[in-house]
Amino acid sequence: MIDFYGFNTANGQKVAVMLEESGLPYTFKYLDMMKGAHLTDDYKRINPIGKMPAIVDHDGPGGKPLALFETLAISAYLAEKSGKLWPQEPLEKALAMEWATVTPANLNVAFNVHFIIKTRTKGDHAEVTDYYTSQVHRLMAVFDQRLGEAPYLAGKTYSYADVQLYPVVVVSVAALDDGLGPYANVRAWIDRVGARPAVQKGMSVIVEGTPKS
Repeated sequence: MIDFYGFNTANGQKVAVMLEESGLPYTFKYLDMMKGAHLTDDYKRINPIGKMPAIVDHDGPGGKPLALFETLAISAYLAEKSGKLWPQEPLEKALAMEWATVTPANLNVAFNVHFIIKTRTKGDHAEVTDYYTSQVHRLMAVFDQRLGEAPYLAGKTYSYADVQLYPVVVVSVAALDDGLGPYANVRAWIDRVGARPAVQKGMSVIVEGTPKS
């Protein structure tokens, strides 16, 4: 059994989708970050960085419990353990890791800056906002080109790389003023990925598991 600690953000949704796609048994444990649950000593024994998501696999390597944090590390672990969304062909395996890294290393960063500017700063930061918005669209053009070359980021195989991008695109990018309009290949890819029952379930897991106030 896997314990999944999450909060309703794109990173949490990525792990929820991966767990649904993997078919591995898990329990969702709501991490109330608004009340500082991610900063408690108990949680920091699972994730010393004090962020989410995180998992504890009670049947980890060698049959021993494994606490794991960082979204991409969790996703790759679940894919390899289950054999689901883990390409077997060497080229696609390499491309999956390459494209899976692009989202957290680049696209997520731009949206994190947006969030900080809107919620934690005062004054006019239009220049910074415009810069990171332009970075989002520069990266989206790259993703769109890639998805014009192949149906999925790794190639013919749907993989954990696609899961890293999907929640960010459908929630964050789509909310921008010009949204997904320019990216026909990405929009077609969204339809392919979003039609999967595991994706639909994973995108709702955290909302359904969040206590109602």
